[in-house]
Amino acid sequence: MATILNVLKRFLEHRHLPAILAIGAILVMLPALKIGLGLDDLMQRAVELKPSQLPPRMHETGNPVDSGSFSTVLCDLFGFSRDPQCMALAKNYGTLPWWMPADFRVSLCRPVTAFTHWLDYRLFPDSPMLMHAHNIAWFAAIVFFITMVYRKLMGAGWAAGLAALLFLLDVNTYFPVAYVANRGFMLSLFFGLLCLYEHHQWRSAKSRSGCVLSPLFLALSLLAEESGASTFAFILAYALVLEPGSLRNRAQTILPSILVIVLWWTIYTLSGFGLFHLGYYIDPAREPLEFGRVAIPRAMVLLGGQLTGVAPDFLFAIKPSLHPVVIALYGVVVAAALVVFLPWVRRDKIAAFWFAVMLLAAIPLATEVPLSKNLGFVAVGAYGLIASFITGLITRPSRLPEWLTYRILAWAACALLILAHVPGAVAGRVVAVKAAHFLFTGKTRLNDLGDWPNTENKNVIVVNEPFPIVLAYAPSYIAYHHQPLPKTLRALVPGCTSFDVQRTDDKTLVIQSKAPDIFSCDNVGPIHGVYVCRMANLLLGKPKCKKGDRYDLGSLTVEVLESDASDLPSKVAFRFDTSLDSPDFHWLWFDRRTQSYQPFQIPAIGQSVTLSGPHYVTLAEFFRPIFSMFRGKD
Repeated sequence: MATILNVLKRFLEHRHLPAILAIGAILVMLPALKIGLGLDDLMQRAVELKPSQLPPRMHETGNPVDSGSFSTVLCDLFGFSRDPQCMALAKNYGTLPWWMPADFRVSLCRPVTAFTHWLDYRLFPDSPMLMHAHNIAWFAAIVFFITMVYRKLMGAGWAAGLAALLFLLDVNTYFPVAYVANRGFMLSLFFGLLCLYEHHQWRSAKSRSGCVLSPLFLALSLLAEESGASTFAFILAYALVLEPGSLRNRAQTILPSILVIVLWWTIYTLSGFGLFHLGYYIDPAREPLEFGRVAIPRAMVLLGGQLTGVAPDFLFAIKPSLHPVVIALYGVVVAAALVVFLPWVRRDKIAAFWFAVMLLAAIPLATEVPLSKNLGFVAVGAYGLIASFITGLITRPSRLPEWLTYRILAWAACALLILAHVPGAVAGRVVAVKAAHFLFTGKTRLNDLGDWPNTENKNVIVVNEPFPIVLAYAPSYIAYHHQPLPKTLRALVPGCTSFDVQRTDDKTLVIQSKAPDIFSCDNVGPIHGVYVCRMANLLLGKPKCKKGDRYDLGSLTVEVLESDASDLPSKVAFRFDTSLDSPDFHWLWFDRRTQSYQPFQIPAIGQSVTLSGPHYVTLAEFFRPIFSMFRGKD
C-alpha cells in the first residue's frame, strides 16, 4: 500500500503533469468525436448558414432572415431571435407551442463563444467531427491550466495533482464537452481560471498586469456564457479567505470585478437579451423572494450531486411527489460533508478558500433548475477541497481532531470520496459514452416526423407531442437532412396523459384531458422519462390560461374552454380555417409503444377518440433499456 501511494505521489508531483493530464483529457473525450450534431447544434447551424443554403420557408419558422451574417451569428446564435416578428412567426408556424406567453424570450448574448462557432463554419462547415475536436481542445486547455492554478495556490505537492486528476475524471464534464452547442461552458470556465490566476498574481506578487488582466478575463468569461458570473466566486472567496488586511482593503480588491459585472449586466439587459417567462430560470433582480425560496434547495442538489457524483439531472426523471425526499437526501449528504470538512477547513486556509469557492459558485447556478452541465465552477472548488482533505488526512492527521468518532467519520468519508470520484467517475464516463449515443438517438427520433410524400405542401399537425419544444428543432433537423419543410408544423397538446379528441364540426377539434389539465402527467412509476417531458413542458413556458382565452395563430385559432384552479387549460378547442379533412393537412400522433410518429385518423363530426397516455413502468422495466444499450442494442 505504501509503495502504491509513493508511486501515486511521484506521478501527481511530476513536473510535466499539466501536459500529461491535458493529453488524458483528449483521450477520455475521443468517443465524443462520433456523436455528430443534434438539437441546439442543428439550430445553430441554421443561424450560421445563409438563406440560400437553407430550405425555402426557413425564415417562416422563426430563423433570422439574415442568417449567416457575422452580426447575426454573434447576436442570435443562442436561443431565439430578439426580433418580435421572428417570435410571432415561430408561434404561427408551430415551432413554439401555442401556449407560450406573448412576451416569452430566450435570447442569450455570448459573442466570444459565437465567434468560435463562426470560425467552425468558415473553416470546416461540413465536419461535425472537427467541431467536436474543437470542443475537446478547449477541455484539454482547461485541464492543463487548472493543474497550473491548483499548483499555484496549493503548492507543487500531490494535493494539487490529485485535485486536477479528479477534475479530469469528473463525469459531469463529459456531456458539456461532447455537446458542440455547449462550448460556452468551457470558454467561461477557461477565462474564469485565467481571471483567478491573474488576480492571485496581482494580490500576491503585486503584478500590475494582473490588476488589468484579471477584470479583462472576467469580462471574457461573461461574454462567453452567463455562467461566467460564477467567476466572481473565485474573487470573493479570495478576498474573504486569502486576502490580508482590513475589511475595507479586501472590499477594494473585489471592486474592479463588481464594476465589470454591473457594466456587463447593464449592457446585456439594455440590448434586449435575457430570459423572460422561462420556468426553469429565476431572475433574482426581478423575483428576489422566489429566488430566496428555491436557492437553498437547488444549491443542496447541486452540491450534493457534485460531492456524490450522482447527477442532479436525475431529479427530473423521478415522480414529482418524491422530489422533497430526494432533495432532502442531497441535503443530508451536504450536511454530513460539512461535519467532516469543517474541522480541516478551520485549520487549512487553502482548503477554506476552495470550500468558499464551492459554496459561492453554487449561488448563481441556483437561478436555474439544477443541471450537472453547469457544475464546472463548483467542481473547481470541490476538488480542491476534496484533494486537500484527503492528502491532509493521509499525511498530516495530527492537524485534525483526535476524537475517535470524528476519525471514523473522516476515514469513512475519505474512502467514499475516493470511490465516488475515481472508480465511480471512470464507470460514470463509460456509462456517459453509451448514454450519449442512446440519448442523441432518442432525441433525434423525436425530430424525425417520417418520410411522408408531398410534405412541403402539407400542414403537419401532431396531436399529442410528448415534448412540444422539440418541434423548435424539427425545421433545422429537416434542413440538415436536406428535406423539404412543411407549410406549418404544430403540436396541439403535450402527450403526458390521456386525452379525448372530439370533432365538433367540420373545422374544429376539442381536446379534453382526462387528468386535471393538459400538462398533467399520469402516475407511471417512481422513475420515468415522461416526468422529464412534463417538467420541461412547464419549465420552458408555464402558461396562465383562463376560460375564454383565445390565441390567433393565423390559420388556427385556439380557445381555452376549461381550466383548472392553477389556470392550466384542461379543455381546448382548435378551430382551423379549412376542413379538417382537407388534403392540406397531415395528421400525426406520437405512438409511445414504437416511440415514433404515426398517421392519425380524424374522427367524423360528432365522434371522438381517446389517445392513451404513457403506461406504468416498474423500476426493472425502466432500467431494462439502459442495460440493453450496454449489450449493443438500441
